Amino acid sequence: MDDFRSTSTPQLSVPLRESEITAATSILPEERQHEKVHLLVETHEAARHSRDVAIHTTSLELTPADFHLAAPGVFVCSPEFALIQSAQTLNEIEFLRIAFALCGTYRVGNSDAYPLTTPLKINQMLTRMTGLNGAKPARRLTPYVLAGAASPRETQLVLHLCLPYRMGGYGIAYPELNPRIDLPAHVQRLTGNSVLFPDLFWPDKNIAVEYDSDKWHTGSSRIANDARRRNILVHLGITEICVTKRQFNDLIAFDKTARILSRRLRHRIHPRSEEFDSRQMKLRKKLLAPLLPVQK
Repeated sequence: MDDFRSTSTPQLSVPLRESEITAATSILPEERQHEKVHLLVETHEAARHSRDVAIHTTSLELTPADFHLAAPGVFVCSPEFALIQSAQTLNEIEFLRIAFALCGTYRVGNSDAYPLTTPLKINQMLTRMTGLNGAKPARRLTPYVLAGAASPRETQLVLHLCLPYRMGGYGIAYPELNPRIDLPAHVQRLTGNSVLFPDLFWPDKNIAVEYDSDKWHTGSSRIANDARRRNILVHLGITEICVTKRQFNDLIAFDKTARILSRRLRHRIHPRSEEFDSRQMKLRKKLLAPLLPVQK
């Protein structure tokens, strides 16, 4: 596939026949094959009009790296390219949730995946494609995107804790997500562990936040593992704050946890707007809403 990609590039000026569009959509999951097809072309003359086809034109200087080969003769936009364009139709929180997933090790509705892009690559495309549709809102939001999230709930935690007051967040400094902490040899001998990956970690303050989900943190063996991890953190001088599913879903309980964390980080939560409470509720509603493809 790499050899094919290196010698083949999308031809945006060549008209597509209906049969070619049908062949292209056949590579999609069966439940998506009847959805509207979005085509990127240089001019409207380069595509056959159909009620099942949405035409998007561009005069930008695109490169083969901006596309990925999905099937012989069928190309899709790179993750960065697709994400930036999506900023035209998504609200701010939808965009950020998808960006975190693309830069993380999970997918929406799935887990255990490799990152498809990075914040750096997204910013590089924004620098190169200043006139791309969606670039303006994407440029405003990418400073809030982190790499390394391992689950949707970690993304929700970070956004709720760290987005600015105007967006309903607590304005807490951004952490590292799932950083690798190599344990000293003597700790390895005592515990049998060689490395830790805390969910959210502020290394300058030695503070970690761990999300305890009902799915993964039950059973005697898992409880024992959690206890051992906490003992290791204590030994390293790292303070761990746990957030449970029940705490996160209860705004009052979560607010208390966020304020405990802020005090530990020496961050003062002091929104000046009287609308902060309503902004928090709006943010929470968007964070917890299903994130599914919506046909426009």
